[in-house]
Amino acid sequence: MDIKIFVCCHKPIEVPQHPLLVPLQVGAALSKERFPGFLYDDTGDNISDKNRSYCELTGQYWAWKNVEADYYGFFHYRRYLYPSLLAKRPYRIEKGPAPEVLDRLRFADVEWLIPNHDLILPKGENMYVSVQEHYNNAPFHHQKDLELIKEILRQQHPEYKTAMNAYLNSTICYFGNIFIMRREQFQNYCNWLFPLLKEFDRRADVAGYSVQDQRVDGYLAERLLGIYASAHRTELQVAEWPRVHFEKNSIHRYGQQVMIFLLSPGSYRRAKVKQWLIPKLREDRKYG
Repeated sequence: MDIKIFVCCHKPIEVPQHPLLVPLQVGAALSKERFPGFLYDDTGDNISDKNRSYCELTGQYWAWKNVEADYYGFFHYRRYLYPSLLAKRPYRIEKGPAPEVLDRLRFADVEWLIPNHDLILPKGENMYVSVQEHYNNAPFHHQKDLELIKEILRQQHPEYKTAMNAYLNSTICYFGNIFIMRREQFQNYCNWLFPLLKEFDRRADVAGYSVQDQRVDGYLAERLLGIYASAHRTELQVAEWPRVHFEKNSIHRYGQQVMIFLLSPGSYRRAKVKQWLIPKLREDRKYG
């Protein structure tokens, strides 16, 4: 079984030695530096020069067009999935992907667990507001972009309308554009996803967007992955694994997420901050 899990990196960072992990430099066409020991997303058929808007998706496109495998996985340089069906939280924090950390997270089991599934998603995270409302109010996101991709999806794939509405009206988000898919599903997903984004690029107005705002294709793809999974969940063997975030700084690691809680609409949402944050800080001290 040929399993390749690409670790997408836009800066030179250590990727641990592991038989399944493949370091991949994304946005290589826009960089003056080639990271030693990495593969590069600007070879063969590629969209590497779109990395500012597509983010890690330029690596996904490159793998789709240029790599043969039985399973395709995509992690970020500081966000991995790890196999646990008992985790209560959607993610945990570690300082780095040291071998002892990967051992503790059961990475030795990944190779034989993956073939039991067609699709492995990050564990869904309850944001206490709908996926659509969360997108519309998140920093650097624009409601008009989500409305445009919804229109394009209804036009290109009207059979996805029910799944689209169900997912966007739910409160469970699948973040990060990280996943593991069997070859057939990966091919189907990419054949579905990239034409949607190509049409979005043709019709969207992103004039005046900041550097963060310009990452719009990546933001939209996070929501599209949830729609795709919702549409096919009953016909596939699907698992949800929690994420591990590698963060050296224990002070700011929660800052952005606290701001998301505070900026999201609804008094209930804001009231959850204290209840949510204090146990996280206690657990952070526990794990160092």
